[in-house]
Amino acid sequence: MGGTAADRGGFVRVRWVSGSFGVILVAGIVITVLVTARPSVPQPVAFNHRKHTEELGLNCEFCHVHVTKGAHAGLPDAQTCTMCHQAAQGTSAEATRVTTLLAEGDPLTFKKLFRLEPHVFYTHRRHVGIAELECENCHGAIAQTVRPPARPLVTIDMDFCMDCHREQGQTLDCNACHR
Repeated sequence: MGGTAADRGGFVRVRWVSGSFGVILVAGIVITVLVTARPSVPQPVAFNHRKHTEELGLNCEFCHVHVTKGAHAGLPDAQTCTMCHQAAQGTSAEATRVTTLLAEGDPLTFKKLFRLEPHVFYTHRRHVGIAELECENCHGAIAQTVRPPARPLVTIDMDFCMDCHREQGQTLDCNACHR
């Protein structure tokens, strides 16, 4: 009916081993996610890229003033936003909030969403200004977002960069991109 005591003991051992394996597997997955997940990047306002790029026809350089000439594209500051938002634009609560924050002197300090490791040498000038790469090559569909994404839309790692360099016929020399 239930087999011998030795048979049942073997079954219990198998169940215990498979259950332990399951716990270890789940723990490994959780640890991997926690270690590799990037923290969320909060922004001062729910910036609508699509509204600015598609509907208003602004190019990236309007707000990211160093995108073709600098190492970093630059992030808009309160002075940049005030050019258009001295008065409320549109009827959304967020548009009104932006105008109010600017009127109160809030600096609207945006935070970088895309980051590279410190040992990587990258300039927007070289990639956007000289090579004339489109922003979406590295930033994905950021221009289509209606609120700031919490994390980068594209994982920019060495494989990502190397694939692009191969496609574009650019150098694969380590010293070209690493300090």
